[in-house]
Amino acid sequence: MTWMYYTIVAILGLIFGSFANVVIHRLPRGESVVFPASHCPSCGQILSTGDLIPVISYLLLRGHCRYCAAEISPRYPLVEALMALLFLLVFLQWRLSLTTLTGMALSFALLCAALIDVDCGLIPNRLTMPALGAALILATLSGSLLSALLGGLVLGGLFLALALLSNGGLGGGDIKLAAVIGAFCGWPGALTALVLVSLIGGVYALYLLIFKGAGRKTAVRFGPILALGAFLAFNYGAQWAAWYFSWLSR
Repeated sequence: MTWMYYTIVAILGLIFGSFANVVIHRLPRGESVVFPASHCPSCGQILSTGDLIPVISYLLLRGHCRYCAAEISPRYPLVEALMALLFLLVFLQWRLSLTTLTGMALSFALLCAALIDVDCGLIPNRLTMPALGAALILATLSGSLLSALLGGLVLGGLFLALALLSNGGLGGGDIKLAAVIGAFCGWPGALTALVLVSLIGGVYALYLLIFKGAGRKTAVRFGPILALGAFLAFNYGAQWAAWYFSWLSR
């Protein structure tokens, strides 16, 4: 039975990873994620069901469009596989629970936000606003709405303050994504997310400074850092915090 659950979760991850590719490509362009149907970006041909099987279609077609032979970016199957991995990690942590559904919704939003930010340097409202709504609905179902509201207000407010102090160092999309993360992680999970994001951001800043010759005015796309910190905080933050305080009390 356990392997059946793993298989179902992995398949769900692949399916949502395929949809994530659509979201990542279309949202920054202001396009609908529903219409028109999935099509080849090179020739415009509507793709058949067989062309849309996550990862497998890419392998069978050897990374090329069936209709015009244009090369398909390997990022498409990588996003699908990564989403499946994220879903599995969430399931391994929370098993069959509403928290698993919440973690999967967060994973989807985070991966889309991170890659859109990498591609375009923005995190669109058409992603963050539905994600925030989903976080509050799921929190209501789990009886933790107040925690979600407090987490969203605190983390979003802190990032707003940082954006004002840094004179534009953070964008509006980063602030809204922080609020989404706070709502998903709740209180005090939002603080754990803040700590992890700060640590990851600090390490990345040192890397840029030492190996890339970055300066104070170097633009940094913060979406991937927020996404990684949030995923770790949601799934493992409580355990790590308990271990840390236990270590301090020795």
